[in-house]
Amino acid sequence: MMNRIRKMWRRPGRRGLTLVELMISLSVFGVIMAVVFSFLTGARNSYQETREKVQYQQSMRAVMSLMTREVRSTGCDPTSAGFDAFSFAGTSSMQCNMDLNGDGDATDVAPDETVTYAYNAGTGELLRFDGAVAMIVLRGINNLTFTYYDAAGAVLGATPLNAVDRSLVRYVEVMLDGETDSGEPVSYTTRIAVRNG
Repeated sequence: MMNRIRKMWRRPGRRGLTLVELMISLSVFGVIMAVVFSFLTGARNSYQETREKVQYQQSMRAVMSLMTREVRSTGCDPTSAGFDAFSFAGTSSMQCNMDLNGDGDATDVAPDETVTYAYNAGTGELLRFDGAVAMIVLRGINNLTFTYYDAAGAVLGATPLNAVDRSLVRYVEVMLDGETDSGEPVSYTTRIAVRNG
């Protein structure tokens, strides 16, 4: 009976794996798994970097949208009170004035009628001051530059602009250079038309 069982197990053409074949199979499987794992890790890292960049770009767009709205309204003077549209116009900071509630001055806090934007190079932050509260509106900035243009599109003098040049401002170009937490550079530039100039 034992011989019959042994014969059943030893059929012609059927044999097991040798140790060498098993080691080669495991090695090939290990190489394939290493390639797949490195691909998945790279894809995950790329996704994370892209996600951070998109989130930072959205933050930049939101800040630019706010800044665009306020710069476009700069100089709004329905009562012809005669205040300066820009109290200060420098390379990394500017102060916009507008009379949004029509009371003849640009000093009210609600609505924000005097707004200052300033870049702090030491901390890499863009600050917005509405006359009552200084608020950080964007972090991770490497550079912020304001450039001022007249009605003909010519760049106005050396900054900070003097009173005469500030009265000629019709366009403000804002250039932001920042980086995400992972160090990915992000840039955004826009030119804003001052409607009340």
